[in-house]
Amino acid sequence: MTTREPCLLLISPGIIKWTDMDFGLPHLVSIGGYVRRETGARVELLDLNYEGGDHRHLERTLESLGPYYAIGLSCYSSYDYMRVMSLARFIKNLYPNVPLITGGYHASALPDDVVFDGSPFDAVIPGEGEVPTAEIVKLRIAGEPVERRVWDKGVIADLDTLPPYQWDLLDRYWPRAKDIGRKFQIYLSRGCPYRCTFCMERSKSGYQWRAYSPERALDELERLSRRTDLSHWVINLADPLFGFNRAWRREVLEGIAQRGLIPRQYWTLTRSDDLHEEDVELLAAANFSIGIGMESGSPRMLELMQKARKPQKYLEAQLRLARLSLKYGLNWAGNIIVGHPGETIESMHETVDFAKELLGVASETCGWISLDPFRLYPGSHVHEEMAHYEAEYGTKFYHPQWWKSWYDAGFRSEHLDASSEVDYPTRVKFMYEHYAPVVQTVIDRFRGQGRSIDRVFERSLAEQKKMLGDDTRDYLLAQADQSHKALARGVSAAASEFLDHPIGLHIKDEKIRRREETVKRLLERGVLRTDRLVEALLTVAPHDYMDAATVDAMWHDRALVDGPEGAVPQTLGITTLAVALEQCNPAVGDRAADLLAANGYVAALMASMVGDDGEVVAHTPLGMLGARALKKALRGLDHVEVVRGPATTLSGLRGHFDALWLGATLPRRPRDLSTMLHDSGRFVGIVGPRFARQDLICVTRHADTLSERVVTRVRAPIAAGPNGWLTEQRAA
Repeated sequence: MTTREPCLLLISPGIIKWTDMDFGLPHLVSIGGYVRRETGARVELLDLNYEGGDHRHLERTLESLGPYYAIGLSCYSSYDYMRVMSLARFIKNLYPNVPLITGGYHASALPDDVVFDGSPFDAVIPGEGEVPTAEIVKLRIAGEPVERRVWDKGVIADLDTLPPYQWDLLDRYWPRAKDIGRKFQIYLSRGCPYRCTFCMERSKSGYQWRAYSPERALDELERLSRRTDLSHWVINLADPLFGFNRAWRREVLEGIAQRGLIPRQYWTLTRSDDLHEEDVELLAAANFSIGIGMESGSPRMLELMQKARKPQKYLEAQLRLARLSLKYGLNWAGNIIVGHPGETIESMHETVDFAKELLGVASETCGWISLDPFRLYPGSHVHEEMAHYEAEYGTKFYHPQWWKSWYDAGFRSEHLDASSEVDYPTRVKFMYEHYAPVVQTVIDRFRGQGRSIDRVFERSLAEQKKMLGDDTRDYLLAQADQSHKALARGVSAAASEFLDHPIGLHIKDEKIRRREETVKRLLERGVLRTDRLVEALLTVAPHDYMDAATVDAMWHDRALVDGPEGAVPQTLGITTLAVALEQCNPAVGDRAADLLAANGYVAALMASMVGDDGEVVAHTPLGMLGARALKKALRGLDHVEVVRGPATTLSGLRGHFDALWLGATLPRRPRDLSTMLHDSGRFVGIVGPRFARQDLICVTRHADTLSERVVTRVRAPIAAGPNGWLTEQRAA
């Protein structure tokens, strides 16, 4: 029997916006290929967008790929920060002696966010990762320790020194490639020489633009064409700035046409101020569509953003592109940032007026606009100079470390007052009032190229229209109002705690996404504090125990009773349930009971918390048929027992318990708790009036005494039966 050699494992945590995923992982493929060439080590790639399964499945997958020299986990985006840190803790608990390294944009911008005392990471690699990662693997091969530190930031000066993309590193995913990604991602250049104030690119690669030589760039595309049929793909040339060097750009575009390297479509980001008629013709001939960082139509804002030294010429170049695109059939999108620090009412009007002019240069258009509110990105000039913007323009940053929160990162990253003149509600109302008609005009007049690819852009326009709808506007304004009230009370969002297991492994499953969003909301509000309960809520599927309407009521924090008053509640609101289970806090090996089991969901949560060595009783007042259905729902959980009896008397229960929960309102707590609880055992229930708010209480046994405290106030259905509000349970 031969023992497999250790490997370097590179993990992509996946992305939140799963509807627009790219296939390819060129940054990890490049690092893996370089390490393989320089060290001879085995390299494995894992993309959690495509793996599926829960954390137990991930644990088995990791076991199947090892052993490991090192594990690299990308912290590419600040939006990934919390779940990357939790995933890192999960991996470090599994492999405490394997160096865990990270890199990416957030790690490059704020390395102290990821390597600190108590961090699961052993090293952070700012900048480009090929050389330092290879050095770490060499240390491990030599049996040397890897020092906990931040490595020096470095960039690859000559990209041609890198090995060709080793697409075989994605062999795990190639059979499903076209099913799991709409676009294929590859880089032909790195870096950007411009100094736009809102961009975090400089945190990773400084201001150096470097590219493969034109011949090498074309060879990379040709190698890719031998691996997969390009005509099936939109090829995303994900360079921060495609074709900064004019001669390079033209040679590559001509070579693409000459070699016939034509996909369904190329998509890339570039600038318009260096695009002349020859460039537009070449881009169209090579089947490109391009994104342009227009950002603003205000000369003052373009200068403030450091987007253009000569704003008028920059705007004229946009108009030239709009005219030429119609002539040659080149689709383009102009991105606009609304609410950059320093924005004024006048500058916002200037931009929307310019957008109307830009899209109205002819009776048809091949272009459209992409709208974004300003977002505070770590490592950007604005982030590093927040005090300057506050003093100079009256900007207010309400969540300067928004990435350290579990919930609503999207809202928090853009929640700021741009200036003393443009606060957040003003920006939102202006954006939705003035740009919705512009987007509708584009939808009415968009010509496109007359090919199937136009559907991609039509979907994008439809998404823009939906984003500018009244519901989205009202949601954002309500979020801001709630946030401002909290700040006025002196309540600021503290940094959230990391978890010990991963979250976000099921992003394609709508039901699981909803479950995880709920868990993140409860984490952010401080409701959840126990890892076992968090794990149970993430892994126990409520749809296995309740119908969709019941689950929906629970997520919306509504109690649902299937029948008249006194019928067994199907569920309580998720906040009440989470608070109750936090107070019950059944530990591994404990004995716990759901005293009013209706569908099995709470018993299943408890079963997850106590583990296989514990015991759970689902105590139900349901009739014979209801109890039989409950047993069926809980089949497979061997440590759960279904017992019939009136919950209000605890009859039918045997032995002592560590945790008891009764999810309906009693006039007073049960009398015989001292005989049912172990020492330090807890009863959690609801007591109070029938038609008003009640107390959720926790009763703890200490030797021969019971201590009671009120945890919170709730509104819950009443319990029926002996000692209940109604003497008999009413039929559902």
